[in-house]
Amino acid sequence: MKRVVLFEHGRLRRWARAGPPPADTPREAFLGARLYERLRRFDRLQERLGKSVFTWYADSVKAEQWVGVVQLPGLQVEVLPKVDSDPGEAGAAVRGARGNLLYMLALAGDVPFRVRDVARLASRSAPTSEMLAALFAQRLLRELLRGTIRSYQWREENLRSFKGKLIVKHQSARNPGRRERFVCRYEEFSADTPMNRAFKAACHLLLDVSRSASTQDALRNCLLVLDPVQHKLPSIEDLRRVVVDRRNARFEDVFRFCQLVLEGLTPTVETGGRRSFSLLFDMNKVFEGFIATFLRQRVVPRIEGCRLLSQARTDRRPLLRSESGRGLLLLRPDLLLVRRDAGRLVVDTKWKRTGKGPGLGGISAGDLYQLHAYTHRYGCQRSVLLFPATSDSESRDLEILDEAGRHSGRQVLVGFADVRRNLGARIVREQLADALEALVRRGLGLGAEGTAPETPGLVARESA
Repeated sequence: MKRVVLFEHGRLRRWARAGPPPADTPREAFLGARLYERLRRFDRLQERLGKSVFTWYADSVKAEQWVGVVQLPGLQVEVLPKVDSDPGEAGAAVRGARGNLLYMLALAGDVPFRVRDVARLASRSAPTSEMLAALFAQRLLRELLRGTIRSYQWREENLRSFKGKLIVKHQSARNPGRRERFVCRYEEFSADTPMNRAFKAACHLLLDVSRSASTQDALRNCLLVLDPVQHKLPSIEDLRRVVVDRRNARFEDVFRFCQLVLEGLTPTVETGGRRSFSLLFDMNKVFEGFIATFLRQRVVPRIEGCRLLSQARTDRRPLLRSESGRGLLLLRPDLLLVRRDAGRLVVDTKWKRTGKGPGLGGISAGDLYQLHAYTHRYGCQRSVLLFPATSDSESRDLEILDEAGRHSGRQVLVGFADVRRNLGARIVREQLADALEALVRRGLGLGAEGTAPETPGLVARESA
């Protein structure tokens, strides 16, 4: 199997010339014609599901904001997040990007693992999917050994003895003249539940793709505990019908990961019954979830009376109103910080690379229109557009103009979160928390001790 590690926006090139291709790098790798076409067919299937992973050109393909692992027969492509133009030493850059991705996934809640669990595996050179499979197997086995989920399940069978309720319409069709048979529907207290069937299907799938002996052992032990459960691949509809209640709540986060794994199972065109496997995450959502949790845990407690509302829950506001009085264009900013008697601050996260220079400096006009609407509708003095930091990041204060073209006193602050260094290191997390705290205090108009600053420190002023 050919294994490729690629950074975001790196390229895979089709190699159809005589002789061996150049050596692969995280910025550029080469595929033979057969594997290249196999990857194209896979992405076409993903596109039909509304989740195209790559952008295709004449003889190359570029990775976009989806990160994770795509595994096809004969090929494994791992895409890692990278926002800076200088990757440094390839091996160290790959390990750092992989470790930071795992940390952000764990903190954002996209995978059901604790940060300290991720820290144990982040230094390994295994692909992201291998490490997530190891964490899943260990966590699932620990919960199964505490007791499997059991509940009453409806069964419908053709039995030799009467049980439960007789299904009359099926009885006459299936057992004409057979008095010793009864088509019955009855309840049975069993471990063969939809959630357990999802666990078993995910264990079988990960057992096929995992290459780690310890992970395979843990998965096999899970399958031993789940032996009474039928092996049936659930559909996406089956997974979404599973109800989480107090009896199975301890399995909720593990089940969410199962959904992610099983929904990434795609049939391939050329291999018939064989399947392709993908475990992919949208970095826009990962970055938003990571920043939200990081602020809630490490920044908001430092600011007295401050609350954080993700997606502005409990305070979503329409931008327009129809003739009938119905609100239209409901605004849902990524993060809304509210402080008692100190107004509001909207923070919108964008996993994009910006640059220096006059004008917008690589910032999307659409993003600024969006922040302009948030600032006015939520009555903020300032709002923040937050990007991942790069080597040429430049913080900016963009002034919002009034109807006469004068400064209105409101601003859009362009800030940056440095997620390039090892987030597993305590000092790096503290420095990031300090930087984000300073940005939030500025946005709320607070000084270092929670009072209004005498003179706001502006890095650059431009009109927006």
